[in-house]
Amino acid sequence: MSILVEVVCYSIEDVYRARQGGAKRVELCADPGAGGTTPNYGLIKQSVALKDLDVMVMIRPRGGDFLYTREELDVMQDDIRIAAELGAKGVVFGVLDQNGFIDTLAMSSLVQLSKSLGLEVTCHRAFDVARDPHDFLKILIDLGVDRLLTSGQAKTAVEGLPLLRKLVKQAHGRLTIMPGGGVRPHNVQELLELEIKEVHTGSSTKVPSKMLPRDSEVKMGAQDTQTYHNFVDIEAIRAIVEAANKTS
Repeated sequence: MSILVEVVCYSIEDVYRARQGGAKRVELCADPGAGGTTPNYGLIKQSVALKDLDVMVMIRPRGGDFLYTREELDVMQDDIRIAAELGAKGVVFGVLDQNGFIDTLAMSSLVQLSKSLGLEVTCHRAFDVARDPHDFLKILIDLGVDRLLTSGQAKTAVEGLPLLRKLVKQAHGRLTIMPGGGVRPHNVQELLELEIKEVHTGSSTKVPSKMLPRDSEVKMGAQDTQTYHNFVDIEAIRAIVEAANKTS
């Protein structure tokens, strides 16, 4: 059985490149510098229009921590409704309390709304900065969350393998554990040896801008963002997909 590869995408160019590399699902985000926030309407709509890709939509109203105000949670609910209206496969979110544990009440409310709209639910890597991972996972299972995206509470998924193994065993098929964080062609095989069904990658590469060079003192964003774009690395995705397809 092959393992599904999900690719994080920040633009429509990313989506097409992920598709070209053979990915079957994308996670749409904005603001890579913040680790991903809710993407715009147009990106969701255009991505969903590609019928051969499943689309998961990040629901995160801002960067920073995962402790949200009532108003921010209202924004998240509206964004979940928009994702459903546009035909997304699912949504991705995570909410913590002041102590760094799962906010069960807020998560329950968001999960129930998502499920009522026919959406799958992924808990994202808020889990990786949270307390008590095993209790956290038990609550996710009880809430009916479909999958957990995690690096095993480590900088990369490979470094988090010890906890990932324990999480897979604890979940016992009741929830999908999807390793993510630093997943690249050179290390994906170690993760594919886990009893998993899915893996998540953000492999990217610098692509030169097609604009003709022009001297200017005005800089928009980071120093090189007007001369290069960070886009999904097609060859890296293809290599990961090929490795995943060989897994049985």
